[in-house]
Amino acid sequence: MLKKVSVTIILLVICLAADAQVVFSSLEDAWKYADVHNITIRTSQQEVERALYAKRQSYSALLPQVNATGSYTDNIALQTTLIPGQIFGGPPGSYKTLQFGEQFVYAGGIAAQMNILNLQNWYNARIAQETEELNKATLANNKKSVYQQVATQFYAYLLMQEAYRLATQTASIADSVAQSVSNKFKEGTVSQGNVDIARLNFERAQQGQVSARYQMLTAQNSLKSLLGFSVKDSLTINASLTASLPVEPTASFQEDPSVLLALSQQKISLSQYRSANAAFAPTINILYNYATQRFDNTFEPFSGVSGVAGWFPSQYWSLQASIPLFASGGRLFQSRKNRIAWNESVEQYENAQKQSEINDENIRLNYQKATAVLSKSKNVMDLSFDNYTHISYRYESGIESIETRLNAFKDYIDYQNQYLNSLSDLLVQLYQVKIRQQSF
Repeated sequence: MLKKVSVTIILLVICLAADAQVVFSSLEDAWKYADVHNITIRTSQQEVERALYAKRQSYSALLPQVNATGSYTDNIALQTTLIPGQIFGGPPGSYKTLQFGEQFVYAGGIAAQMNILNLQNWYNARIAQETEELNKATLANNKKSVYQQVATQFYAYLLMQEAYRLATQTASIADSVAQSVSNKFKEGTVSQGNVDIARLNFERAQQGQVSARYQMLTAQNSLKSLLGFSVKDSLTINASLTASLPVEPTASFQEDPSVLLALSQQKISLSQYRSANAAFAPTINILYNYATQRFDNTFEPFSGVSGVAGWFPSQYWSLQASIPLFASGGRLFQSRKNRIAWNESVEQYENAQKQSEINDENIRLNYQKATAVLSKSKNVMDLSFDNYTHISYRYESGIESIETRLNAFKDYIDYQNQYLNSLSDLLVQLYQVKIRQQSF
């Protein structure tokens, strides 16, 4: 029995560990995860939802307002009124005391009101609708920004993984060369300076290893932060750098979120300007009211249906018009302020369109340049390694000097760093192209 319980506990622990581990096989996997877990995107999604309810609330102001009322009054002591006695045939100067009314009063009614013409309400509803569109554009723009941050850390991890691989390979060769030069030094065939250069190359290769390893871990932690992980959560990037590079740069770009954001802001500014002008327009309301009352000296709220104590109904409807004539000039100044804001938003939208077109063209050009430069950098690095290998063979044959061999290896390390810099530039341009091909 104890054995079965232990096995069950172990299986549960394994399952929990498996659930906690997240594996990304591509940048697109990380983006999909960010859509659900990134705090900036989640907050923007909630703002869109709030704007939806604000829009519905604004449109509800266009509907008629209907109110029902009901009341019950218990006149515990009716007020006494003095009536001149001669009205009832009494002597002049005499008075009679009378109490008017009955003890219980029941009342009910319904009132309805609707704005037939109120331009400001219509423009407020339109502004609420456009604000919802603005929040959607803000969500798309925030997604674009988060995607860039995620891509930066994702590719930084892959870049440092490649740097670590090359540094490990180089360190292995540098160690072998350093040992060989050290043995030659003991034999008296090379100088101490040659030993120092060999050791220097080995230390540089190890330095690259250490730097790449820690930068890889830092990129992984930065990615965790963007995706809502804790530092203890398991995150594995199981992506291949070579598989991540292909992209079709000529594919059409999607609508730029920054342009959509500028367009939404322009629409809101225009509606606000029109709403300010609507303050000069008249408003027309229609009202309907129905009320009824019943009086009784006995507490019988549900009696009197057959007319024992009758109800006294009243009803009316009215049409009300309000024409604004003068309000100290505040409306005029507000209208002019809103017009200036609208003109600014038009210019910003037009500028955003032009800037987006230029940015898109630069993204394509920079990607093409980075691809060509990386190809050349890799060829140079490979040729440098071939050259080092060839010189090593000639050195072993006694044709080349140890200085030539060490300098060739140093050149290989330098060209390797150039290759990594070119690869880094390509990865930046790569995710810029991918992001512009995304539909937010």
